[in-house]
Amino acid sequence: MTGPDPDEIPDAAAGFAPHRGLAFDATGAPFDPVYRDVFRNRAGAWDESEAVFVDGCRVRERWRGAERFCVLELGFGLGVSFLATLAAWRADPARCRALHFVSIEAHPLSREDLSRGLASLPDRGLAEDIAALLAGWPLPLPGLHRLRFAGGAVTLTLAFGEAASTVPRLAVAADAIYLDGFALSRNPAMWGPALMRALARRARPDARLATWSAAGAVREALAAAGFEVERLPGVGGKRHRIEARWAPRWRSWPPPPEPPLPTRRHAIVIGAGLAGAAVAEGFARRGFTVDLLDARRAPGGEGSLQPVIADHLHLSPDDNPMARLTRAALLLRAGGGAMRSCGRLALESGPDDAVHNSAMLARLAFPAAFVRRVERDEASDIAGVALPRGGLWLPGCAAVAPAHAIANWLARSGDAIRFVGGARVETLARDPSSGEWIARDPAGRAIAAAPVAVLANAGDAVRLAAVESLAVRRVRGQTTCLHDPLLAGLRTVLGGDAYAAPTGIDGRILVGASFDEGESLAPDPRDDLGNLRRLGRMLDREPQAMLPGAIPAAVGFRFALPDRLPAVGPLPDEAAARAAADALLRNDKLPIPLAPGLYGAFAFGSRGLLWAALAAELLPAIVCGEPAPIERELVAAVSPSRLLRRRLRRAR
Repeated sequence: MTGPDPDEIPDAAAGFAPHRGLAFDATGAPFDPVYRDVFRNRAGAWDESEAVFVDGCRVRERWRGAERFCVLELGFGLGVSFLATLAAWRADPARCRALHFVSIEAHPLSREDLSRGLASLPDRGLAEDIAALLAGWPLPLPGLHRLRFAGGAVTLTLAFGEAASTVPRLAVAADAIYLDGFALSRNPAMWGPALMRALARRARPDARLATWSAAGAVREALAAAGFEVERLPGVGGKRHRIEARWAPRWRSWPPPPEPPLPTRRHAIVIGAGLAGAAVAEGFARRGFTVDLLDARRAPGGEGSLQPVIADHLHLSPDDNPMARLTRAALLLRAGGGAMRSCGRLALESGPDDAVHNSAMLARLAFPAAFVRRVERDEASDIAGVALPRGGLWLPGCAAVAPAHAIANWLARSGDAIRFVGGARVETLARDPSSGEWIARDPAGRAIAAAPVAVLANAGDAVRLAAVESLAVRRVRGQTTCLHDPLLAGLRTVLGGDAYAAPTGIDGRILVGASFDEGESLAPDPRDDLGNLRRLGRMLDREPQAMLPGAIPAAVGFRFALPDRLPAVGPLPDEAAARAAADALLRNDKLPIPLAPGLYGAFAFGSRGLLWAALAAELLPAIVCGEPAPIERELVAAVSPSRLLRRRLRRAR
């Protein structure tokens, strides 16, 4: 085995581009005109995937009775290997409880080409799964995309990007690895030594690897990365194939983290606002029972009292972490029946904005179905009201009444979520003998106990977790309910100096929101006027003309961290970190000590809807040892531990 792999994280979108279009060769096999190679042998596609990958990685015997099993694939193509693995899982009564299939694709096909390619293959009775794959097929955007099958027991994570730049970004621990790229002579980048080492870093001990390729360079690269390689007779007209086992003689990095599953599938979530309800529903979908605690008598308080909130997507020419995180959250959003996908129209303030937006979209090259620039007339048609300028149209953004979304999440979880109202949590402490977190009221009485606890209670989370490194700032905000004849037809969210969202009630719109350091939750008429001034600048309207139709809507506090990113993930054990400060400051690679079983989902600022969707997927994935739904540098960007080293350094 070679020396340590630095595992540096390259550019997120390197090498990514949508597929140029599917073709077919003389035999009718789906063909890639760029790599000059077939996706699959038309006659033997299913048998080849079954023999080379499903049997080659011995998935049936290895997932038998397991809680979870993860396949990592290079080269999704038509999805034949995924569909074959899904069929094997469905047919096996001894299958694992949860199957994760993570597949990397640098040039994803369009939905139409994917449909044509699969239709060209023999029918194997997979029509239902193929239909679900096509229905959920994502837009060609760089990053991770998730689809669920078999009632949520099977998760397909599509990682759109070049393999060499994408594999190092994945937070994955693979039990099986499928190498299913185009031939070495057609696509050498898919088979290089650096990529094989990156795969090895994501392999669990004894993970199996399989590929139809038996080229000497491939065998050498795998052996150098620590795999025991065996060349076997091929299938589908190929002379040989490879099976391998991850069994290095030595290793210079730790195996992928595999947190132990909780002693029982039970969690406490403190805070029953948007964040807490979304996280509780995410755990309930994975078979947890959840005690959802809130000091209020009913779910939905604080910021969740707003009549409507909307997705606040960030776009940036460099596709920075904030942009990538908000996009990932948008794509992950659970939504629910109360969600209205009305889109968002980010209005330009003048010609300079138009030039900037055009240059940004040219650089990002995102599909028009995700974002496109529209001129004034089209913007007005989309919005349903006259607008002074054009802007960026984001049709996938949504607006939601928080109370309806919360009720929907709780209702569809059935008895899995037990709401406990009027439950002020005074202390939260871990019992070392049982390993469970116990929430107690001001009188010291136990309210709930569980091996997993999540703090989703906004401003009070820092107190309960005793995390001084998270300097959460509280900002007062007030929204305004406006009834104005010129805006009564608004049917999308407007963004700019202010935001304006249709409420769906008598043509009224919600305008907001103020930012101040006030302490009072009483409405202030000056804040309504300030909201209308910002709206007036955006729409070229006089605020005084709109004032007669304006009344205060809701007042609340936002809680945010200095970098404007949320705190989502395991919470640090700051006492242990202080005790180990010397070592932690000498070596940035040493992990921060964590409070076992304690997690956070707070500091959502003005992006509550997006960050709730992110937390609902990320936290259960971490607890259950699943592949992360976002790239690992984004997991680190929202980690509640991210500011602790800085705090320790300042304390020296």
